[in-house]
Order: sequence, then C-alpha cells, then structure tokens
Amino acid sequence: MYKHQMATTDLICNHEMRYNHTKPTSLGSGASFIAPYGDKSAGYCHEKIFSNREWRNDNQQIRPPQITPTLKRRLGKYPLTSAMSGWALKALTQYKPSRDALDFVRPFSAQLHDAFTKEYAVSTGLHDLRTIELAHQVALEVCVEILLASTANGHAVSLQDEIHSSCAAGDDHYAPWGKLLTGLVCDPPIIVQFPIYLMMCESFGFEKEPSRENYVYSALTAVDWVKGNNAYSDRFEAFQKHAFAMVPTLSDKISGIDRSFWRVSQAYLGILNKAENACDFTTPLQSHIETGLDPYLLLVTRGIDSGGTAYMCSDGATFLDDAGMDSLIGSALPNDVMDLHTDILTGETRNIVRLLYPNGQSIEQTIKTMSTVLSGELCEIFRGHQRVRFEGREDGRISATSPAYSLSRARHRRIFETLETYMTEYDQFWDWTWELFRLAKKQTTDAGLNELLADALYRGIDQTSLPESGSNDFFTAYFDMVEAGEGQMSANRPLGVCGQLADITRKIYRLWYTELLDPHKRPGWGRAFDDKSDLLFQQAGELLDSMSSAITDEVYEFAIAYRRLSTGLPYIAYHTVDAIILANGVVSWPAVKK
Repeated sequence: MYKHQMATTDLICNHEMRYNHTKPTSLGSGASFIAPYGDKSAGYCHEKIFSNREWRNDNQQIRPPQITPTLKRRLGKYPLTSAMSGWALKALTQYKPSRDALDFVRPFSAQLHDAFTKEYAVSTGLHDLRTIELAHQVALEVCVEILLASTANGHAVSLQDEIHSSCAAGDDHYAPWGKLLTGLVCDPPIIVQFPIYLMMCESFGFEKEPSRENYVYSALTAVDWVKGNNAYSDRFEAFQKHAFAMVPTLSDKISGIDRSFWRVSQAYLGILNKAENACDFTTPLQSHIETGLDPYLLLVTRGIDSGGTAYMCSDGATFLDDAGMDSLIGSALPNDVMDLHTDILTGETRNIVRLLYPNGQSIEQTIKTMSTVLSGELCEIFRGHQRVRFEGREDGRISATSPAYSLSRARHRRIFETLETYMTEYDQFWDWTWELFRLAKKQTTDAGLNELLADALYRGIDQTSLPESGSNDFFTAYFDMVEAGEGQMSANRPLGVCGQLADITRKIYRLWYTELLDPHKRPGWGRAFDDKSDLLFQQAGELLDSMSSAITDEVYEFAIAYRRLSTGLPYIAYHTVDAIILANGVVSWPAVKK
C-alpha cells in the first residue's frame, strides 16, 4: 500500500485524470497564466528589513542548498522551495508591526523560532527554511495584530466549544476513513478530517504512491483543534504517542525522508493556538474586523496560516510564487466562506471574508462582492487543473479540495442547519443565490482565468469589473451539474464512480440539490440533512475499507466525485449567506438565540 521514498512529480498520474471531451482542450486554450516558479519574485535581500525581530538575529547557521541528480524538482535556490511572489514579499516587507503586537507575540515567536532551530540543525538542504520561517513568523505577528484589533472593537462573544473546537462530538462518521488512510484507530475522530483532506488532495493528480507517514502526520496537525487542557487534549496526546510507537518511520532518521514540512505546520498551528488562548480576546458582533492592515498582507497571512504548505505536495515542495500563493489563499477561502456565520458566533478572527469586506452595503452590492469571490475561486480551480495537467505541478490541489473539507463534517459545522436558518429568515434567498451565480458565471472568462486570486479578492472590495473577454468551456459540466445535474446522475458512472459508490453519489446529489431546492421541506430539515450527509460519507468510507486496505482507484474516484459535488449548490448558497451577513448581519441559530 505505502512506499517509503521521496515523492516526485512522477507520482502524478496524468492519464488517470477524468475529463469530459471538452476539458483538456479548454485547459490548453484557456488562461496564459501558467506561472513559472519564480514569476514576479523578488530576491532574498530581506535580512535588514527584519533585523528588529529577535528570531532574525541569532546568527543561526543554515545548511546550503543540496542538489542531487535524483531530485525531480528544482524550484529555486533550494530545490523544494520556490522564490516568493513579488507581491507577497512586498506585503511582508512593508508591514510594520505595532509595538503592542510585538510585545504580545514575543514569547510565541521565540517558541516558533525554537521549532525552526531544531529543523535547521537537521536540515537536508532541500527546503529554504529561512524564507519559510520568515513567512510563518510574520503571519504569526499579523494574526496577533488581528486579535488585538478585534478586541479593541469587540464585544464579549462567548466561545461555543461544542461548535468550533475539539470539544464537540458528531465526528464518528470519520472512523472508517481513519482506519483506511492511517491504519490506526484515530481518537478523537475529529483528527481524521486532515488525512481525508490529504487523500482528496492526492486524488487531484491520481497520486500513485500515497505515504502512510504523510497521512499520520496530517492527523497530528489537529493540534490546532485541541483547546486547552481537557479530555480531548488528553486523547490527542495519547494518539500522538500511539502513532509514533506504531509508525516508527515517522522519524526522519529511520525513514531517511525529510518531513520537516509537517513538523513546521504542527509547530505553527500549535503555537498560534496558544497565542489565541493566552488572553480573553473579544470580537465584534458584526462580521467585519477593521485592522487597518494592507489587504494583500492579510491575504498572504491567511494563505500561510491555512497550513496548506504541508499539503501542497507529498514531497513537501513549497510553492510561494504567484500561483502557489493563490493555491494557499484558495485553500483557506472556501473554509472561510462556509464558516463566516460560525466564526462570528464563536469569536473566530482568522477569516478572510471578515477581514477584507466591510459592512454597511446593500444586499445588491454584497451579492456582487461574493459573486466575485466565487468566480475567483472557480478560476483558481481551473488554473490548478491546468498546472497539474501540463506541468505536473500539483499545488492547486489544496484549493480545489477545500470545499469538500468543510462539507465532510456537516453535523459538527451545522452546514445545512445554518442554511435553513437563512432560508427561513429571507424569502428571497434562492433569488439572491441564482443572481449571485449568474454574476459569477459572467466572470469565469479568459480575463478571470488570467487574474490572480489575490487580485480578484481585492477587486471584490471596490467591485470593479473585469475587461470583456471570451468564455471557456471548462466549466460547462460544472454549470450543468448545478443547474440541471439529473442527466449526469442517470449515467452508469455518475461523476466517474460505479456500483454502490455510484448509488451513494446519487443519494448525495439528491440530498444536496433536488431536496435542497424543494420548497416543501419540513422545519428542522437542516439538521436532518447534516445527519444524512455524514451518514452517506461514512457509508462510502465503510464500503471502501471493506473493498481493500489500500488507497485504490475507487477511493480516488469517489473523492473526485465528492469534491465536485461539494463545489456545487450548497457551496454556492453559502456565498449568499455571506452576502446577507455582510449586508444585514448574522442570524443566530434558533438553538442559540437569547
């Protein structure tokens, strides 16, 4: 099942990628934005700029780049790290942290630097750890700036751990998936969300040799969900010990493989978690958090903050160029779109929709903003497919998979219960949704495909229009699935799956599309939809686990089908939810109304 070797671009299986008859042509004739690794990138001359940071002044010895004939990648000065995008580096270097932020973040920056120091000591010379630390350290500082700004304008929002942390149940449907992907009993089950996300990422390029170690390491990044000292944190600590005992090749010394990218992600998320819980921070009751920071700095920060660098490529390659930064931002954005309602009610600040888009506009204006967000996401998915198809570059997988990451935990995140809340409150919900979808379709043009996601999101602030340009057939099947997908579901292999998996896929479609649009649903349908969604996902995991203990083609095929369904109608509807929140404010769940 698993092979212990350094992953390369040879692991991407292009001929297994399923497209309809128009898509390969559409990919080749679409955007000219296939960015080289160093596109618009600046150099590495940033030592003086950050000389006031303690983590930059310890004279740490850095292992020089190691280039070997067996390496398939040569992304930059270091073979597995590209040069940084010029716009991203500019945003980082022009940022001037406040004294309050530097004072607060100092002990946490020191902890993060200690983690990097350990990696410097054992570096293989494959990764540019200095640039990677720079990005994470500044992201940590900016996250603290956001916390302080939120508290300065905030109200006491009581954290609801049962909704937004590891203290919630409702994740038992992950159990068969955890066993299939890691070979371990994953406890608490919530941590299986991350191996599932990794598997769906790997299905993007039909990766031929998945690594058990990577799946286990991904489960360990769940440190971000362990809030304080409680029964869940004890269970997670026990899982950590069990994992290292059962999978000794997690050790680089034993495996001979550099997995520093997983450890860096774990360290960053764990330390950020500590910073967030160090004080009783508060957040505004409205959606927007005014920080006064450059929107592009907020975008870089959220991209790094997503943890997506660990999931970009199975060999740990880190793309920080224009396209790579778009992938990172694109991995965070769908999660933020679907979590905006929950984040407001639970006091979460790390949400790019909260940080970028102001309140006080009309619903017509906010629908236009969120249509630009949606079209930007769709165009980013196109570019990800384009790169993996023609370059063997798989980093776009992290953005393409993000909607499925949220929908796979419907009960915990109250996905459909939240939709019911807004659909009940606003009779115009579906009229607004179809208008938003229409406006998004108008922007999935050649001009949209050639626009950086960061620029599209910035354009959503001032609502400027794209220049006129032609459309692209790549999205035809997607638009058809959203508007009239019954024909695709009636095929022998709906969305590329067959047998019992096809039956499960049809049931998911019927629930998420046909029944969602039914105007005669009984009150309380949202929670029932959440339960059914998780049950269907569990049934797929049980079926695949019973078929084989390996990551088979059937696993990938179902993941692709689920990913496509997840990018459809419920996901589009969440953009309407966000437009409503931006214009009119959040609507509490009936269960938590005062």
